[in-house]
Amino acid sequence: MNKNQMEEVVAVALEKQGYELVDLIIQAHGSKKLLQFFVDKEGGVNLGDCETLTDKIDSIITMENLLDGGYILEVSSPGIKRVLKKPAHFKKFIGERARIFTKQPIENRATFTGLIEEADDNKIVLFDGTTKFNFKYEDIKKANLDPVVEF
Repeated sequence: MNKNQMEEVVAVALEKQGYELVDLIIQAHGSKKLLQFFVDKEGGVNLGDCETLTDKIDSIITMENLLDGGYILEVSSPGIKRVLKKPAHFKKFIGERARIFTKQPIENRATFTGLIEEADDNKIVLFDGTTKFNFKYEDIKKANLDPVVEF
C-alpha cells in the first residue's frame, strides 16, 4: 500500500474520533520503516492523545494490512511550525505567518515568507510586508507556519 492510501485510511478513522491527520512522513530506518504521524484536534493534542492514537493507528495498520514488514510508529502534534498541505489548513491560519516553497522560481525566488492574507479552495495570498504574492496550491512544493517566537 502506498503512502497516500495509508494516509487516507488512517485519516478517516481519526476524523471519526475528532482528530485530524495533518501529515505523515515515512522514512527508512535500518531494516524497518519509520512512520511519523502528525495529528491535531480542536484545542491541540497532549501526550495522552498521542499515546491513545499510537495504539489506535497501530491497530489500523495491522487490521487493514497497510504495511509489510516491521515499522517504528511515532505520533505527535504538528508543532508550532506545522505543515500546511490542504486549502483548509491555509484558511484556518489566515493572518498567521507562513513560509512557502514553490516548485518553480517566481521572480528568481522559490522561498517566500509573510502573512497568509487570503485563502480559498484554489489559491492563497501571502503578504510579505511590501508585496502580495498569489500562489495556486499546485505550485506550492511545501508550506509551513513560521511564527515569530519571542523569549
